[in-house]
Amino acid sequence: MEAIATKLWNRDFSLLVFGHIVSLFGNMILSFALPLYVLDISGSPALYGIMLGVPYISLLVISPVGGIIADRLRKQRIMFWLDASTTALIVLYMIVSGMISLVIPIIVVKLLALNAIQGMYMPTVQSSVPLLIPSAKLTKGNAVVGVVNSLSTLIGVGVAGVVYGSFGLRPILIVSAICFAFKAVMDLFIRIPFKKQEAIGGVLSIVKNDLSLSFRYATKEKPVLAKSVILVFLLVLLLISILLVGVPVLINQHLDMGMEFVGISQSFMMVGGLSGGIIAGALGEKLNIPKALVLIAIGSVFIASMGVVFFIKTPMMIAYIVLTAASALVYLTVQVFNIAAITFLQKETPSELIGKILSMMMVIPFLAQAIGQVLYGALFEKLASMPWTIIFATAALVAIISTYSCGLFLRITKGQTMERLEE
Repeated sequence: MEAIATKLWNRDFSLLVFGHIVSLFGNMILSFALPLYVLDISGSPALYGIMLGVPYISLLVISPVGGIIADRLRKQRIMFWLDASTTALIVLYMIVSGMISLVIPIIVVKLLALNAIQGMYMPTVQSSVPLLIPSAKLTKGNAVVGVVNSLSTLIGVGVAGVVYGSFGLRPILIVSAICFAFKAVMDLFIRIPFKKQEAIGGVLSIVKNDLSLSFRYATKEKPVLAKSVILVFLLVLLLISILLVGVPVLINQHLDMGMEFVGISQSFMMVGGLSGGIIAGALGEKLNIPKALVLIAIGSVFIASMGVVFFIKTPMMIAYIVLTAASALVYLTVQVFNIAAITFLQKETPSELIGKILSMMMVIPFLAQAIGQVLYGALFEKLASMPWTIIFATAALVAIISTYSCGLFLRITKGQTMERLEE
């Protein structure tokens, strides 16, 4: 299906992006503040970790269904009902939490529900992008969404920390509810092209058939899509996991620096992700997966530099600066690759399957991240006296995977070019 406009910043894409900023900001301040509230009232780091990890279960389960819904129903209506439901959920939480003493179970349910809604919301937004802008501007459009994600996350976490520390949880709940209510109103004005698909059988039959069709298309008819998803899984498993688990452990336990230094390092990492989105947008259609993989290969050198500072016993502050700078640069390369991969999948997937394929694309990173965090946590505990071995091994694996995959996708790209010339 063709985009309904000839320019990037058309009316409907602008509404989608601005609404996404508002919605994501409301989601981030709430998702950050609720686990922090649990840590505050319980004093248990273990419980805090559970609050961060457990809600991903509902996102992983719901995302494939969200992809099916995104393909079969009008996307603006899906977004409206999801935003309206989130608003109602927050208001209900504020009412119930003041009446029932079992606060932590309520928060668990709330976070599970919030992530389930996000599991349906994310594929709806991503599958709307290629329907609202010209194909030639798809990379820039995805870069805009990537920048919005990074910026909203960075600002949302910062605002949530300050507001929660100064005024407690209730103002955050109120602001979040206002954000989602405002976004629900905006959803009514977005126009997204829609082609009704034939429904055969009941709901379970439709879900089974749609998932089967998507899997068959990605593995049999267009196996390059499955290869792309496997590549994303491996890179997230290695790169994101070592950034989220390894860097905080290295700063806190090996450099003996406080958690505030971990926070500063994580903030710079987010800035790296934001910069990656801007770079991808500037490159536009010049960006493709092979070029992004060259950046990933360069990123493996940055990872190796993190190992060097521990191998040669570098002074504490220099080691910290290297860790912080390297993690920001690595996250930059990851963001550029993510945008290139999403754009590639959008271009290679028919509009009637795009929501389902993208939902798989979004589930895979979360799954890889969950596995990677457990794996790297165990490795850094087991090899605490030699952390550089983990870092060097990761750098080597990333270099091998990115170099091999770059050659593979170069051959695929050349093959597609030849096919177009023959046509």
